[in-house]
Amino acid sequence: SLTPGRLPCVPEHFQYSEPVISKVTDYIYVGNLNAAYSGRTLCRNNIDSIIDMSSLPGETCLRVIPCTCSRGVKHSWSRLKVDISDLPDTVQEGLALKHRCFDHINECIDASTEKRKRVLVHCRDGFSLAPTCIIQYLMVKQNMRLIAAYELLRAKHPVNIRESHQNVLVSLERALRPGGNTDPECFKQAISRKVAWT
Repeated sequence: SLTPGRLPCVPEHFQYSEPVISKVTDYIYVGNLNAAYSGRTLCRNNIDSIIDMSSLPGETCLRVIPCTCSRGVKHSWSRLKVDISDLPDTVQEGLALKHRCFDHINECIDASTEKRKRVLVHCRDGFSLAPTCIIQYLMVKQNMRLIAAYELLRAKHPVNIRESHQNVLVSLERALRPGGNTDPECFKQAISRKVAWT
């Protein structure tokens, strides 16, 4: 039985949550599924392209809620979909995610920022996977330490990074700084103390 007013193919949390979007750098934004499909939110933040990490099933029928601003031009946004839903939720997921997806994501972010275009990276709730992708971008492309990149993002956006994604970031820090003293437990403790707004 369907609840009146609900589309059968739309994820439940999409029906009831608000667009959440935050500016991380001049050209990189992070957000949730609702932000990515709200024309008004995208327009207001001058978003040009979208990296979709939500891994929604193919039959999901989401439509962008049109923007009603007075610009008079038809809005359009390019979308790069990065699907990791077929990967197991283990350390292997982390490794596969890193190798398969991060390069594509980083190329897309670079292409946007070089043209001074704004890009939104989003996942379903906006709290774990999308922030993880932006943190790794800052680590790889801007040579930031893991904890510094995490702190930068946390200061601008609510984050709650899942343990499997924490493992990805710790392994990336080790790969980028093989001689460094990367203590995963220190990082995880820092994250667990700061999972919400403080």
